Amino acid sequence: MLRSQISRRIFLRTIDLGLRSCLAVLLLQPRSTSANKDASQEQKRDEALVDLAEVCPGVLIELKYATPRNITGAPIYPGGARALLRQSVADRLRRASDFLSAQGYRLKIWDAYRPPFAQERLWEARPNPEFVGDPTRGGSLHSWGVAVDVTLADRNGNELRMPTDFDEFTPAAARRYSGGDPAVAANLRRLQQAMVAAGFLAMRDEWWHFVSEDFRDFGPVTPPAALIPVAP
Repeated sequence: MLRSQISRRIFLRTIDLGLRSCLAVLLLQPRSTSANKDASQEQKRDEALVDLAEVCPGVLIELKYATPRNITGAPIYPGGARALLRQSVADRLRRASDFLSAQGYRLKIWDAYRPPFAQERLWEARPNPEFVGDPTRGGSLHSWGVAVDVTLADRNGNELRMPTDFDEFTPAAARRYSGGDPAVAANLRRLQQAMVAAGFLAMRDEWWHFVSEDFRDFGPVTPPAALIPVAP
């Protein structure tokens, strides 16, 4: 997704999800000075990618783009690709995982950091800017290491029912569920509450896609980086 599209695709998540208390806590926190903010942004731009299997040991990982079960019909990531995020974003994800674990659920990761070559292949397969970021116009926040695609599983690792499968680019995949299955509605709401409480923004057209709320402080990952998979 393009950076310029974020403002129109993010819902007012705290009120919509019944998380007014989270908003109240944020409003009561002291504001950072300009100098502190600049230093924080500089630090985040250089923040390392970390392996979610190590940082978030409770999550399940199934990178869809390492399999043929994606919109291209073929694996995009090379063998051995790992799920990576910026350190502070991974910390947020761990908080969401811990929140769900206390309720008897687990997070499952479908995608995290996405190298530019992978974004190019997705655009070739589905050049629709509503769902896939055009690489020539900014690409995706996945390539910044600040976005993650997730679903919900039970404590045994079985995926729970959700509105659609991954990368189903239809109105049914919207963040706001319009179907009539109460189990699906409850599963989606539980996932959204955990992610929002941990500091993620929910995207309008893709229920599985979440972006760290401080994404503007980051930027594209500058290659080379030791953990980044290369094009096969």
